[in-house]
Amino acid sequence: MKIPDDKIDEIREATDIVEIVSQYVTLKKRGKSFLGLCPFHTEKTPSFSVDPVRGFFHCFGCGAGGNVFTFVMQMERVSFPEAVRSLAEKAGIPLPKFQRDDVSVKETETLYRANQFAASYFQKCLTQSEGGKKALAYIRARDFSPETMETFQIGYAPDVWDGLMRRAGSERLQPDILRKAGLVVPRKDGQGYYDRFRGRIMFPIINPSGRIVGFGGRVLNGDEKSPKYVNSPETRIYQKSRILYGLFQSKSGIRREDRAILVEGYTDVLRLHQEGFDYGVATSGTALTQEQARLLSRYTKNIVLVFDGDSAGFKAALRGLEVLVEASLNVRIAPLPPGTDPDSLLREQKPSDMEERLESAQTFIDFQISRFRESGKLSTPGDRAAAARTILQTVGRIRDPLERNLTVKDLAEKLGIDESLLSRQLRQTRRSGKPPEQAGPSRQSVSSARESAEETLLKLLMEDGPRWAARIFQFVKPEQFRKKEARDFLAHLYQDFLHGDMPDSRTVIHRFNENPRMARYVTGLLSEAVGDGVDRDQLAFDCVLSLRREDVQEQIRQAQERIKQAGAKGEDDSEYMRSYLALKGEMARIEKEMVKIWSGDRSVE
Repeated sequence: MKIPDDKIDEIREATDIVEIVSQYVTLKKRGKSFLGLCPFHTEKTPSFSVDPVRGFFHCFGCGAGGNVFTFVMQMERVSFPEAVRSLAEKAGIPLPKFQRDDVSVKETETLYRANQFAASYFQKCLTQSEGGKKALAYIRARDFSPETMETFQIGYAPDVWDGLMRRAGSERLQPDILRKAGLVVPRKDGQGYYDRFRGRIMFPIINPSGRIVGFGGRVLNGDEKSPKYVNSPETRIYQKSRILYGLFQSKSGIRREDRAILVEGYTDVLRLHQEGFDYGVATSGTALTQEQARLLSRYTKNIVLVFDGDSAGFKAALRGLEVLVEASLNVRIAPLPPGTDPDSLLREQKPSDMEERLESAQTFIDFQISRFRESGKLSTPGDRAAAARTILQTVGRIRDPLERNLTVKDLAEKLGIDESLLSRQLRQTRRSGKPPEQAGPSRQSVSSARESAEETLLKLLMEDGPRWAARIFQFVKPEQFRKKEARDFLAHLYQDFLHGDMPDSRTVIHRFNENPRMARYVTGLLSEAVGDGVDRDQLAFDCVLSLRREDVQEQIRQAQERIKQAGAKGEDDSEYMRSYLALKGEMARIEKEMVKIWSGDRSVE
């Protein structure tokens, strides 16, 4: 069932686009708009703008744009109906119940409901079941407070085969939905399902908008045959490479501190938050991905890696380091003593000790050099050369040329190697397949004089359609526009004009809720409005005249070519000559008529 247009408008009016975008992007007020780093491509200088009055966003770097529905669709990778329902839920606006034609939307929402049900079930089992007493005792022995457990919605999965299955039946959640949510597993004999999580402390994984998408479960009974952690499989709503544990709870702290602490485990994040470091997130034991780095970059450019003080932890730090550097993030590393992790360190030492480690965190150059020095691999010229080649693999991932060159200079000084030699080696390294210069796709607002004229007329129609529509459409029709997006948009406005309903800049973007291509084109136009102090009457006249003149001149050139070809063949060219003369007269007639109409309309403006 299609969601009624008036209900969509109600949801949009009740939703603050700045508030929604701020859940993913750190925004700063700039005049009437808000500015931040684009979440859709990597950049170091903010080019992502949000207009709260007209309700749209636009990136001047990659061209992404649209309204609040478009933003949620692109960030959460959901359909338009799913985005509408998500925002409706946040705004407290009831929507019509699902019908049969809402299959994909219904399934996605049901997956969210299944995970929320599971989280509630696990929390009740922690505090109200017999098995939960042991889990609760373990958590309390680890000195986690009730507030921390509530903030992260910690629970317990009973050590039974079908506890969740049986309880879900009373909630009318079908086994197949539980399977798709990763909560149950089919039995080998094909006869039913059993719970995926059993006898485990449960850590809900929450996306940036606050919805539970999966779980991590830590074994409680210490059975050596069982893996220490079991995580939800990838589902329609959960992709491990695109989410960070604790980010939902950490967003405010990251913005406040303008930095994020990146750790490995769930309990590390819990401990950091409990001890006042409420800007920590975890990779959940997996290698850091580019998507996760990009996710972090929406909130801060400053990352401190705090990993376990063993060889595996250092290797994880190095892997994460390269990904973060490539994402144009400022990375520092705070090594921990061998045999410790953030959780154990904060339990044994004061929070001030962790703060000192964070403040004295090393640059990646210093970190890597110190690792070579500690292992005794900087004592000979050959050692230094080998170390330089290794470190240059990371340096080569820096996208900004100036920053990359300064880093090479720093490395040369610290290793005692000639800077020119390192620069030459770096060029060879980058040619062998390292990342290219940062160059996000850019939208050229004026690629030709004709496109400039077309876009200016569209801007004027959005600025004040009733004022310009009659005059513009008398001389220009959609099929005359050459740029496809401009032609499609003018056709849309022309139909509105014929029906006596011209939209303005506050409403026009919302006509393209389900057309991302047009949404980004329209927001580009809205973001580059006609400047103040411009004679709009003269500007509109010049643009219309230039389009008509170019069209007629093209026809004149074609007529001249026919005359030339006829003369070369000795054929009669009189018909082509009459056409040529008529076209010359047509241009003069159009210009005269335009002058008359434009001057005649001034009295009513």
